[in-house]
Amino acid sequence: MVRFAAFWGCFIQGRFPFMEKSLRMILGELGLEFVDLDGFTCCPEKSLIMNQSEEAWLLTAARNLSLADAAGLDIFSPCNGCVSTLKGAHGHLLSNPPLMRHINERLAEIGHKFTGRARVWHLIELLHDEIGPDLIRRHVRRPLKGLRVAVHAGCHQMRPSDEVKVDNPMNPHKFENLVRALGAEVVDYPSKLLCCGGTMNTAGLVDEAREMTRQKLSEVSNLGVDVLTVTCPACFMQYDLAQLEMAREGHRYNVPVAALSELMAVAFGLPVEELGLDLHRIDVRPVLERYGVEATGPVGAVEGLDLEAMRACVECQACTRSCEVHKMDPSYSPWDLFRRVLDGDLEGAVRDPSLFKCVECYECKELCYQRWGMISGLRALKHLAIEQGLAPEAVSASLDNFLRSGLLSQPSASRRAKLGLPEAGKAGGEELRKLLGVEATTACEEGKAFRARRRRKREGE
Repeated sequence: MVRFAAFWGCFIQGRFPFMEKSLRMILGELGLEFVDLDGFTCCPEKSLIMNQSEEAWLLTAARNLSLADAAGLDIFSPCNGCVSTLKGAHGHLLSNPPLMRHINERLAEIGHKFTGRARVWHLIELLHDEIGPDLIRRHVRRPLKGLRVAVHAGCHQMRPSDEVKVDNPMNPHKFENLVRALGAEVVDYPSKLLCCGGTMNTAGLVDEAREMTRQKLSEVSNLGVDVLTVTCPACFMQYDLAQLEMAREGHRYNVPVAALSELMAVAFGLPVEELGLDLHRIDVRPVLERYGVEATGPVGAVEGLDLEAMRACVECQACTRSCEVHKMDPSYSPWDLFRRVLDGDLEGAVRDPSLFKCVECYECKELCYQRWGMISGLRALKHLAIEQGLAPEAVSASLDNFLRSGLLSQPSASRRAKLGLPEAGKAGGEELRKLLGVEATTACEEGKAFRARRRRKREGE
């Protein structure tokens, strides 16, 4: 069921359609359906329309919101300015009933009504809170490992926080979490929260705006950042287009700028040639091609492999002293296995023989602050190892016994007789095989096939 309407705003569809293209591609990959509603206008932009007339600003925003209300859809937008306006107007009207009645009286003249039912989502909010970094990781086929990324959230993505309510206004983290989910390295830098200067540029104060832009570009360039990422088209314009103008004046920073959706599309293994990256003024293609060339299978598409919990486990390690195996053998480190998975080397973690050292005592789960326990991740990796025929011989033999008889160990008639015990009851192996869908005649073949797969895997190493 479609829940969302896309609000592209003026700049994306007018000047940067490649941002729209990459976003449509990655949302399609993630399975999020949305529609394009007819009738949307400029949000409108706060620093222009609101300063000229607050009523005109509210009427324009309320009319846009009323279209989503009538369609029964929430709105999402990648544009910081559009989200700030629409969320701001939405909250302002709902908290002021007399003003809302006045605005609706005006909207009634053109057959519209603002109800406030339609929620407004920033793209970052939608990706992080609704879809989630873990699901995004599962779609990564080309981890951007080694790519050093500076995140520029932009002012209106978080502020004013009482209106937009997207992230911590002074210490945002959601955008960065999404970049890390792609396998890239997020580079921290002092001017992270500095405005791009776009509003001054709009006011014709080009030189002043450029100084703000230059400060951040100089800083991230000196830090050796590979790419600066944004979601907002106004921020993109300021760093990409203005950087080209600076280069013409002899100030070359060579910091490619990419929309988050473009980074996601590359990491998802989507066709790079369809993204329109050649439309950037500072060529981003060389750096993205350098870090996105080796395709791998999707990491995380394994039952029980919660990568978000796994990352938290690696960062915490509070249960280190409780793991009896680790205390006995300090070389055994479940966290190293998890790091390999998070770095995109799922196969290496599954092939590691230390995987089966976990005795599954569950003590880590009892002590785990997030009620997950590293055993949860280890069991998911063990499952994958068994499926691929990489389990230890003892595990394979036990599984073979189970498939054939429904038992891991057969009763000893002679020992039971010696102790005066009655004959063991007949096991329900046949009934169990039927329940599990294993034919009696193929149970042995199943075990042989399992061991053969394991042998082939080993011979291929």
